[in-house]
Amino acid sequence: MKPRFSFITASLVLAACTLFLWMFFAAASLEQTAAIGGIEGPTGQDTRAPAYEFAAKWRHGMAGNSPLYMPGFFAAAIALWFWSDRKSIRRLLVEGSILLSTASLCAALLAPIAARRILDAFVLQEGFSISHAELSGSWVASAQGIYSLVTWSTVIIASRWAIRLKSLKPLLIPLALNLALAFLRPWTVADFTSLWMRQTLAGETVAVFSFLLVPIISGFMAWSELRPSHKRAAKPQQA
Repeated sequence: MKPRFSFITASLVLAACTLFLWMFFAAASLEQTAAIGGIEGPTGQDTRAPAYEFAAKWRHGMAGNSPLYMPGFFAAAIALWFWSDRKSIRRLLVEGSILLSTASLCAALLAPIAARRILDAFVLQEGFSISHAELSGSWVASAQGIYSLVTWSTVIIASRWAIRLKSLKPLLIPLALNLALAFLRPWTVADFTSLWMRQTLAGETVAVFSFLLVPIISGFMAWSELRPSHKRAAKPQQA
C-alpha cells in the first residue's frame, strides 16, 4: 500500500473513530447527571430511565441531533474497510491500538463541548430540570463506548476477511463480542434497530434515508473486495 494512501486511510479512521467515541462520551454526561441525582422531575417520577433512553438515542443520532442515523457507525465502517485492506492481523492490532488510543483521547477532550447541549435538549423534550449538571461520563460508560467501537470494528474487518477467504469463520469473533456487548449495554442492537424500523415504516425522512444507505454502502464495500482488479492485487502484508 502506498505511504500516502495509507496515511489518508489512517487519518480517516482516526476522524471516524473520534466521531464514534465522541457521541458515546458526550451522551454519557446525561447518564452520569441522572446517576448522581442531578435531574429533578415530579415527585415519584423516575428520571433515570428517560435520561438513559435519550442518551442512547442521541449517541445513535436518533434524538434529532443528526441528519443521519448511526453517523459514527457509518463513518467508521467505510474508513475501517479501506484502511484494513491487505494488512496482516499483527499490523491491524498494532496500528488499530494506536488509532483507538488517539481517538479516545480526542473524543474525551471534545465531549464536554456537546454535554451542555445534550442536557438542554433533554430538558426541553422531557420537561425535567437540572439541579446539578455533570459534563463528563463515568469511566464505565467510556469503557462501554470503546468496547462498542472495538466490536463494530471487528464486524467490518472480519466481514472483509470472510469475503476474501470465502468462509464464515472470521465472523465468529465479532459474534462473540456482540453477545458480550448485549450484557454490557442496557440499550441493545434490538432496541435501536426496532426504533429505526418503526420510523422507517412511518416514512420518517432521516430514518428512510439512513436505511437505504445500508445496502448501498454494504454493496459498494463488497464490490471493492470482489472486483477483478482487486483479486489480482498482492496478498495481505506479512508483519
